Amino acid sequence: MIYKLKINSLEIPGAFFYDKDFGFYFFSDYQVEITLKEVSFDIVDDLITIKDKNINEYTVYKIDRFNHNAYAFALKDGIEMPKVEYLNFDKLEINSKFELFTGGDVLEFLASISKLPNGNYVVGCVEDYITAIGELNNKYKNQEHFFRGHYYYKYQLVPSLFRKPKFFNNESDIYMDFKTQFYNELSNKKYIEILTTMQHYRMPTRLLDTTSNPLVALFMACDKPQGFHNKYYGIGEVIFMSCEKKNVKYSDSNTVTLLSSLAVLETKYKQELYEKIMEYKKTGDKSIYKESNAYKRFVAEVQNELAYFDESFFDPLLLLNHLHVKVGMINERIIAQSGNFILFGLCNYQTGEYEPVKTVSKERIFVVHRPYISSQLDMLNISTGSMYPDKDHMSQEIIKSYDK
Repeated sequence: MIYKLKINSLEIPGAFFYDKDFGFYFFSDYQVEITLKEVSFDIVDDLITIKDKNINEYTVYKIDRFNHNAYAFALKDGIEMPKVEYLNFDKLEINSKFELFTGGDVLEFLASISKLPNGNYVVGCVEDYITAIGELNNKYKNQEHFFRGHYYYKYQLVPSLFRKPKFFNNESDIYMDFKTQFYNELSNKKYIEILTTMQHYRMPTRLLDTTSNPLVALFMACDKPQGFHNKYYGIGEVIFMSCEKKNVKYSDSNTVTLLSSLAVLETKYKQELYEKIMEYKKTGDKSIYKESNAYKRFVAEVQNELAYFDESFFDPLLLLNHLHVKVGMINERIIAQSGNFILFGLCNYQTGEYEPVKTVSKERIFVVHRPYISSQLDMLNISTGSMYPDKDHMSQEIIKSYDK
């Protein structure tokens, strides 16, 4: 795993690192001063010689580490990765015995680079995070911005309903069971209001939480879920999403009603409706879906909430997509978290396939040094107590304060 980088008479030990989300690098922890800006490598066995500097395959980052220099040589996008042995996070377990770097060292190098050559960011403090958000705000001006923070950077943008077949195959039953249990409270509520309440109580729904506050998303990327275990170094993630304002819907929108009413349809009807719409998508023949029992069942549900539903304005393809939804401030948690949702449409209930999230942008900010970031956020009054203002979480926060 260890190679030697030859620069004139120097031979500097280092190791290659690769992760598809972070890029390809040669890391070297050494005390000399290197003045190179961009290089190309000639690799023979474990010896790497710098070739013509004008080829510009690697960008060189100098990192101040323990009052001496460390270097990261980052391969530019579009350049073929050399055939070498490399480290990745799966080979850098916590307390690993690798003699040159730990996973913590690698994360420190990446956080020092901050903006990676592939366009992703790595941040290890609130200040760098705010800088990244500022750059992205300028990049996507005049757009509506949403943020999603999660504790592990390999999480997918998938609502809880679509994570397990036992959930999406029984959605209508789960919905009705919940409504029945809280009938006095929910009997006069709209579909989206019931789904939002279910989401609040951690029920599986077709909603995916987002926020309009980037610091809330950063907190979520640092907030360890109960029961989460990982033997490797933890990396959180904030996803920056932007969308044209005309495509953002409010909770009382007719389009939101159409998608949220899908929760009440039995699975067999949702599957049939999905198949008929996919067939219509290929042929353009509206009769394919309009004459189906599934569509008639769907219209009946929609008319429970939209008695004036006009089918002539209905585009069935919207049932395959998702919507960014601004919801009403219906509970204290949504207020505290500046909460919004992505509302998902139909999926293929036989395969579990669904339309992936599509937005104008979907930029990624990886979050490291999370205990330190959490302490910074705590000083800004962004903590478990302020994000989850219910009695259970508030009591836990009070007790935790005495451990500090």
